Amino acid sequence: MGFLKSLYPAVFLVMLLPVCIYSNAQQGVHPQSTTYEWPTDPQVKAKLDQWQDQKFGIILHWGLYVVPGMIESWALCSEDWIERDSTTSYEDFKKWYWGLKRDFNPTKFNPESWAKVAKDAGMRYVVFTTKHHDGFCMWDTKETDFKISDGPFKSNAKADVAKYVFDAFRKENFMIGAYFSKPDWHSENFWWPKYATPDRNTNYDIRKFPWRWDAYKKYTYNQIGELMHNYGSIDILWLDGGWVRPLETVNDEVRSWGARIPEWSQDIDMPRIAQMARTAQPDF
Repeated sequence: MGFLKSLYPAVFLVMLLPVCIYSNAQQGVHPQSTTYEWPTDPQVKAKLDQWQDQKFGIILHWGLYVVPGMIESWALCSEDWIERDSTTSYEDFKKWYWGLKRDFNPTKFNPESWAKVAKDAGMRYVVFTTKHHDGFCMWDTKETDFKISDGPFKSNAKADVAKYVFDAFRKENFMIGAYFSKPDWHSENFWWPKYATPDRNTNYDIRKFPWRWDAYKKYTYNQIGELMHNYGSIDILWLDGGWVRPLETVNDEVRSWGARIPEWSQDIDMPRIAQMARTAQPDF
């Protein structure tokens, strides 16, 4: 597996690897790495050569957070760098945020216009956020009803949003990326409602409840499988949420993010996911 380390503006200047985790510049999230490990897999190297020729592209974050016009997902995370309205309780805020699903109805959704603007600007690739940390899915997943195709937009012909974004940009000869968050704060198998949600990590001890984490691993595998098998040719699977990882791989960089490091491993079995993804998308 390769890692892309980059800053987090709306538009990226260089895209490097076909399977990656990115690092953004938001305070308390992912400080910038200063090292890079070249891949050894020949397929990854071949795709890397292709990506290095693209030079200029765009990452599109689009989800529930656009309804109130706020930062993507992070206000749900109860860490000391997060600011929220002090007159609203945390539980009420979460209920309000989840309820934005009832208001998200982008009737003027026109991915063809996005693709044209990007092409006219000289861009050559797009990475679209299929799911951010809040768990809201921008494709017609069968794994949850917390998705745009199960709200007021469901009767729209383009309700399977990711499909139409990918199709529109493919028609303009863009390379296609699917951003996917490994943590899912809406999933009861990641943030168990039995307990409080103090930070970005699982809020229960995976060692004590392995069956619950196994259910989450299956859920994640199945969702990525949908994207890899049902949405045409994908050039990059952009995996975010670098703290969701085997405990033995936690290093000084991860510790520098300032978040709690759990005593248990948040291992979602990336080798199995990578094998499935590369079988479905042989050019990865």
